[in-house]
Amino acid sequence: MAKRSFALVLLALAVGCKAPPPMNATSSFAASPAMALRNPSDIAVLPVEDGTQNLAVARFGDYTRQSIQRALPARMYVPLSAELVDAGLLNNKPQAGETMLSPAYLKRVAGKFSEDATLAVRVNRWDESRLLVDKTVDFEVQAAMVASDGELLWSGSLVGTVKSGGLAAAPRDRDQMARSCVDIAMLEVLNHLPRRRPGAN
Repeated sequence: MAKRSFALVLLALAVGCKAPPPMNATSSFAASPAMALRNPSDIAVLPVEDGTQNLAVARFGDYTRQSIQRALPARMYVPLSAELVDAGLLNNKPQAGETMLSPAYLKRVAGKFSEDATLAVRVNRWDESRLLVDKTVDFEVQAAMVASDGELLWSGSLVGTVKSGGLAAAPRDRDQMARSCVDIAMLEVLNHLPRRRPGAN
């Protein structure tokens, strides 16, 4: 009986210490028929917009954009340089009441970078309150891709929880843990972006 009780205690501890999954999220991303027809290659990645109430991602906004740029080639896209995109954005900021995902704004900036398509990403929620407890961040990300004439190609959102380090151990430094969550979350967003078909045009 004592051995059985001890085994039950170990089982309970094992269940209680079970690590959270690397990603637990719900996606609403969908591509329009134009996505396959256009099959864009060169992508202008706009600066990532921080839509959180407390500007939670402001401290690594540039890093988030770079994370997206690093992940795009795996989906067979070519990201344009941030310097080129930023130069095209001079005097082209969202107006009052607009976000970087507003159709009117995307229509205005489309085609200003000699791109095939423009990718806009907005973070609406980034909650690190449990980062030091169980290495996770709760998040909500919206994204949209439009062609160079402003036609919508792909859009939607991803809402969920991401674990720093993924299946591996999380970094020990808090900022590094958060950046790991950024990388995994942005990679998951782009996993919902249709893979480009080279040579299909």
